[in-house]
Amino acid sequence: MAQPDPQKTDDVLGQNSLDIGLIMQNSLGVAAGLLLFCLILVTCVDVVGRYFFSAPLSGAFEVTEIMLAALVFTALPLTTERREHIEVDLLNVGLSDKFQKLLSAFAGLFSAALLATLAWRLASHAASSFEDGAVTNALSIPLAPFGFLAAFSCMVSACIAFLRGIHPPRNR
Repeated sequence: MAQPDPQKTDDVLGQNSLDIGLIMQNSLGVAAGLLLFCLILVTCVDVVGRYFFSAPLSGAFEVTEIMLAALVFTALPLTTERREHIEVDLLNVGLSDKFQKLLSAFAGLFSAALLATLAWRLASHAASSFEDGAVTNALSIPLAPFGFLAAFSCMVSACIAFLRGIHPPRNR
């Protein structure tokens, strides 16, 4: 018997469709893992070169900064989708399930608004960087693509948070 494709699920009509959440988790998870590996590799090469050969990796600081920013924004939608942001549960202790669901909806919608605003500002800044031709000092790496990545990541996270706001999950 053939195994079902893990990237396909049955939708309401019984037809097969792609599971966007699974594709997002796999692709962003792999991208974040590769970025983390490259970050470790650059740091190790820089440290070994610096201390054993008195020849640090040229531009390692800039590459590390850019990869760290890319890593954070690549992982943001995953963190939002998995509900792994830091939460402080001070207000909902002893509250009814209905009120907790209302608070969860508010938190999701408020987070969505903040993330959408951040996406808008990041996209605006990235567009300005693109027009100005902003690059890093040592290696002349263009900055605009990383700004657009951050803006896109925040917008995806805002959409996820919005969906969590209008359909709040049950308490964990």
